[in-house]
Order: sequence, then structure tokens, then C-alpha cells
Amino acid sequence: MYCPYCKEELKVNNEELYCKAGVSYFSKHMEKVFNIAIDTSKEVKVQILKVESSEAGRFFCVNCGSKMMKIEAMHEVCKCCGFEINKRMFYEIVEINPHCSFR
Repeated sequence: MYCPYCKEELKVNNEELYCKAGVSYFSKHMEKVFNIAIDTSKEVKVQILKVESSEAGRFFCVNCGSKMMKIEAMHEVCKCCGFEINKRMFYEIVEINPHCSFR
């Protein structure tokens, strides 16, 4: 998995996902949310037409590291693999799992 803030590969440290570049941890809950979103992205086809005309998003894909594309406010999708950051996940990443170099 990759850090949504900087695309650094996340390592396990103290049993939680850790981004060395951002000196930040992602909770077990976020790891579960990421895994569910990765599994879902494998099953769902991305609507590329909707994404192609959109602007670059705020985050990088947790699944493949590509730059996310903005669909609407606080809703991004990876057009490479279909990983999606919805509004709830967006909020949890920003508010509960801060990244030092991104604030």
C-alpha cells in the first residue's frame, strides 16, 4: 500500500501502517477501510469518461500509487486501478491520520 499524501510505500511499524516521509501512522481501522476499497476497486469498473475530463485530485492511490482524479468535492478515483476515496474516507484521512509534510 502507498501513502495517500505522498505515495511513499507504507510499512508496518508498531502493528500499524506507517509513512516514513510524513512521520505518520494510519490506524488499523484505516488499513481495513483501505483494504475494503482495494477489494471493491477490483470488482467495479471506473467510469473513465467522467474521470478523463476531471482535474488532478489531492491524493495518491493507496493501491497503485498513481495520482488520483477529482470527481467532485472530497471524492477522488484512480483511473489506473479504480481505487476510490469517498467523502467519508477523505475526511478520515485528513482529520484522523495527518501527514507532517502535508499540513
